[in-house]
Amino acid sequence: MTGRVAKVLFVDDDPMLLDLVRQLMAGFAQGTWEVLTARDSASALKLLQGNVIDLIVIDVHMPVVDGPQLLKLLQRKYPQLLKVVLTGDATGAYRSECLANGAELFLEKPRQREGWQVIYSTLVELVKFKPESGFRGVLRRVGLQEVLQLECLARNSSILDVSTPHAKGQVFIQDGEVIHAVCGSKAGETAFYFLFGLKGGDFSLHPFIPPGEKTIDKSWESLLMEAAQVCDEAHEPDPPVPDPPDELEREFETALLSKSSVTPSEPKVQAPQAAAFRKAVDEMLICSSQGEVVYDWQCKNVDSRVAFLECVSAKSAQLVHRLPAGSFERVDIEQSDGRLVVQIKSGHTLFVRTRLEAQAAEALRPEGKEEAAVAGA
Repeated sequence: MTGRVAKVLFVDDDPMLLDLVRQLMAGFAQGTWEVLTARDSASALKLLQGNVIDLIVIDVHMPVVDGPQLLKLLQRKYPQLLKVVLTGDATGAYRSECLANGAELFLEKPRQREGWQVIYSTLVELVKFKPESGFRGVLRRVGLQEVLQLECLARNSSILDVSTPHAKGQVFIQDGEVIHAVCGSKAGETAFYFLFGLKGGDFSLHPFIPPGEKTIDKSWESLLMEAAQVCDEAHEPDPPVPDPPDELEREFETALLSKSSVTPSEPKVQAPQAAAFRKAVDEMLICSSQGEVVYDWQCKNVDSRVAFLECVSAKSAQLVHRLPAGSFERVDIEQSDGRLVVQIKSGHTLFVRTRLEAQAAEALRPEGKEEAAVAGA
């Protein structure tokens, strides 16, 4: 940020507090900050459209669109924007929600001038380390799975270090493929699934150094899917839920069958495979363009599915921008015993996981490993 004035936007529905913040921060900054204010989320979004904002500081309780909801919108539309929550209601629940939705810091509003000086000093340090542009800005705001996806999609070579108070490990990525993972005495796929099942902790990327051995041959897409399944199986199963509405089920079956990977040269296989898909929709989720859950059927971990959809949506926008090959339509992941489809539309996103029936799966199981494909319009 050296050499130019940083633009910092404070969003709060209390006009008297905003006036106080503007005066205090301008005084502390001594010309190094341009302090902007907004009394609601709509005004904040309008200011973001017309200004290059370096940092936005958001209150939790605001009318219509509150702080956590605004964070979700900003995380999708402005992933590189530094976001801080400043609230008088600093509960553990709000802290967890805001940090999960992209906030760098969760701070409590001070009651004395000295406290505001501490707030300013903290924000100054945060702004100093804001990357001007590029991959690092995105890296700091996404989770472990998203970092791996970004590295593999870019066909990078790197070492992903993962550490928690109780475990530490590494994932080796070479030319966009995961070739080795290690965590203590664990190695290979076992170590990979263990690392990606850890809750909390830190991760960082380092220059690639070839490992002493190659222990993983699966595609990174398959590894992430199986890691998610291992994590799901570690939780207690949800209670039985009613079948989805027939109309929705037929719509998704039609969408899946229309994109079936079976070729016209295999007419004898196509019919039983279609029937198997019709009867084995395992999981289904629809989200609005704002990230709100519209429909949920048999999702054991809705939050992780929503985060995955948001990640795919953000990465698809990046791909379309960087690779002029048409609009992005969906991600298809084919497995030996099922299929996963993520569809991105202007008004909603869709997550569907299917499974072949046991009899059909035995008859149709291919010899090779799983494969994933990204489809465009």
